[in-house]
Amino acid sequence: MKSVFEKHGIYYLSPSTINLWISQPAMCLLKIAGFSDGQAGAAAWRGTAADRAITKAAFEPKTPNDELVQQALDVFDGERQNSTNEQDETKVEKERGNVSSFVTVGAEFYRNLNETPIEDQGRVKVKIGDVDVPFYGYFDLLYKDKVRDIKTVGRAVNSLTQAASRQASIYALGTGREPWIDYVTPKEVMSYQVERPDYWLRQVEIATKGLEQVLSFSDDTIECCQLVYPDLDHWMWGDGMKAIAKDIWNMENHDETK
Repeated sequence: MKSVFEKHGIYYLSPSTINLWISQPAMCLLKIAGFSDGQAGAAAWRGTAADRAITKAAFEPKTPNDELVQQALDVFDGERQNSTNEQDETKVEKERGNVSSFVTVGAEFYRNLNETPIEDQGRVKVKIGDVDVPFYGYFDLLYKDKVRDIKTVGRAVNSLTQAASRQASIYALGTGREPWIDYVTPKEVMSYQVERPDYWLRQVEIATKGLEQVLSFSDDTIECCQLVYPDLDHWMWGDGMKAIAKDIWNMENHDETK
């Protein structure tokens, strides 16, 4: 007999899915139903580009910064070329211009750890509580006694977010390592150990049970959407997803040209 999740085509969950469910339930359900804005934008390209170059520095600390920066720019330009979405060119150039700072600051931080990672971009598969489907996740860097996640952010982060704590705790469960989040900005790196991973895993289980309960309302995900309502003011909602939401939730008195 299929589980509630499997009836909706879900055979595994991810940290990003459950964090989206907690933050934006309506968007999460739309994505489960198969809707999406499409490809990522300039900020995501910058993150991908910087992460790859920083990872190289972690494994090969003697790699010159200019080589790392060029690698990152090549990745950014490749993402830009492959994108079919219309982009704000001013924002694209701004993000591209920031790549160098992210890479040099992040590379210096990982060099100074004086430890070479064992693995990067490794997959974990874990079972959390009595959730019917497993969780899959991909960590950034695995060390002898730590699992680290690289997050490039535009400004200083004074504390761990709950979303990052949940994510890293899943990686900790899957690797048996101490979870750390490294926030890389253009000026500095703020590194935090995730305390009480068992607590955060329990929060993942509670949230997942909430998602399961909503999905049990109907085998039709669109019908389940009617149990929540979208916050279209939130920055995560792009024009494409807003248009889909207006149709799904039958929103009235809106300008079809927007």
